[in-house]
Amino acid sequence: MSKANKYIGRMGIQYKTFSIYSKDVNYDGESRTISGYAAIFGNKDKAGDILIKGCFSKSIQDRGPESAANDKIIMLWMHNMNEPIGRITVLNEDDKGLYFEAIIDDVPRGNQAIKQLESGTLNQFSIGYQYVWENCEYDAEKDAFIVKEVKLHEISVVSIGCNGETEYLGLKTVEDAERVYEELVGEIAEVCSGMNAQKQMKIQGIISKAMLLASFKPESRKTTLKEGADAPKNKIKSMFNNLKTR
Repeated sequence: MSKANKYIGRMGIQYKTFSIYSKDVNYDGESRTISGYAAIFGNKDKAGDILIKGCFSKSIQDRGPESAANDKIIMLWMHNMNEPIGRITVLNEDDKGLYFEAIIDDVPRGNQAIKQLESGTLNQFSIGYQYVWENCEYDAEKDAFIVKEVKLHEISVVSIGCNGETEYLGLKTVEDAERVYEELVGEIAEVCSGMNAQKQMKIQGIISKAMLLASFKPESRKTTLKEGADAPKNKIKSMFNNLKTR
């Protein structure tokens, strides 16, 4: 597999999962506190990544619990930004990995998380992040993605660990894909609302590039070049025509 192919599927938000019952994570129901290691440095994980100490440092500095940022790294329910369930109070790197402590809020989803963590119904956590491309590289000898920097967004309580954005979106049928596509159109329109034309065009160009890369399949390029190229382009064109009418 070529170096370029190793990057396919690594765009946008990514997720890594860890178990609460491992020695690296502890839960105290009385104080409603979760603590432990959200990531370990130096080992090759299931995604083929090797996280290097320092890869979270900029995120912690910019948006950690001690920063002045309004959009701090947060504790979520099932990666849903509309359902925050707690406040991360400690977040730092040591020689072992990324250590965190979080206090779960007294809210319905937070209380559900506490009850189901105590019962064992829920036993996994996942971090949401993005690669910082200029500080990541593929090592062919190790067959691993060397990750020197990521942008950490959140830590979530999850029922089943996510192994990619498609699984997280729950895309199993054509109807599912159409539903998510319609949601995407609305989300893009909301983000672009109030922007000038130049910024709107820039955002549209970035999304177009991302969708075309995601649809690119090198192994079928020769036999399905027209289908593989034209279909996404037509879909993207339709998307932005819909945006213009909103």
